[in-house]
Amino acid sequence: MIPIFDLTREYKTINKELNTAFTQTAKSGSFILGQNVSLFEKEFGHFVHTSYAVGLASGTDALTLGLRALGVGNGDEVILPANSYPTAFGVAQSGARIRLVDVKSDGTMNPVSLAHVITRRTRAVVPVHLYGNPADIVSIQKIIGLTKIVLVEDAAQAHGTPSAGSMGDIGCFSFYPTKNLGALGDAGMVVTNRKDVAERLKRLRMYGETKRYESVEVSGVSRLDELQAALLRVKLRHLAEWVASRREIAKQYIEELRGVGDIQFVTDNPKSCYHLFVIRTKRRYALRAYLTARGIGTAIHYPAPIHLVRAFRDLGYKHGDFPVSEALSQEILSIPMFPSLTNGEILRVVRTIKKYFQ
Repeated sequence: MIPIFDLTREYKTINKELNTAFTQTAKSGSFILGQNVSLFEKEFGHFVHTSYAVGLASGTDALTLGLRALGVGNGDEVILPANSYPTAFGVAQSGARIRLVDVKSDGTMNPVSLAHVITRRTRAVVPVHLYGNPADIVSIQKIIGLTKIVLVEDAAQAHGTPSAGSMGDIGCFSFYPTKNLGALGDAGMVVTNRKDVAERLKRLRMYGETKRYESVEVSGVSRLDELQAALLRVKLRHLAEWVASRREIAKQYIEELRGVGDIQFVTDNPKSCYHLFVIRTKRRYALRAYLTARGIGTAIHYPAPIHLVRAFRDLGYKHGDFPVSEALSQEILSIPMFPSLTNGEILRVVRTIKKYFQ
């Protein structure tokens, strides 16, 4: 069996380092917002080239609290791409009204479409670096121009994509276990160059406190766990190497599968960190069944655009409103992608796909 990803292999390669980090944290007796959280925030901020980083409990919380820290909430409109399923939930919980925009063939926000949906109520734009593909932030910034609209980068799938998360007002990251930089549980981060935003986020992640028991606003709790921070510090040291491996695997896939059947590459960008390797084919369901029967794992990221998800029917959109997003949802297929894939496994995936189309 070749899985779509395999976290056990990653653990085996660094288990001694992870076990040491676990033991040291356990012995310290400090489990909430301790030294590891502070150090990981500094190290990750340095990695993405931002002045500040604030650890939170999840990537979804990073979006929700990040928008709140920027002053975005009830009555405001937030624009995001129609195909990024997880992003919608983080934005919706901020209280803002979601507005959708279609995407380009690589799954990232289409700046041309964005220009047509901005209104006087628009307070934030949330481009998503989907699959590790870099969104066109420069073009989006030009469209926003000198308005008061804030730019919130969803970089949850972009650990290792150059500049991802560092160009907007904030960048939101998830450390869900399957990400390029994944915790052994849930964890998230907001990065920013704005001191005021970083300071408010630190309040919002713990009861709105400036000091213990001195709350200046009402908020809940969303803290990056001390143990997860310790483990993430270990993994961060290996991230550049892992991303390089992903790019090599992607290069092999592209070389071997170019021109095979009706396959198109959704992820074909040298700047991508290749969180996923996504192909596109009108024979998606049959190909997936064929691969599954031969022990090759696949996934669909994502099977329905936001406006066709039951939870978001109240947005008022209908089938056909976002044709590129809808077409992608019917044709995309993620094939195995993780740093420890062997050459033999890569060749087996390629040969099986070729055999299907033959």
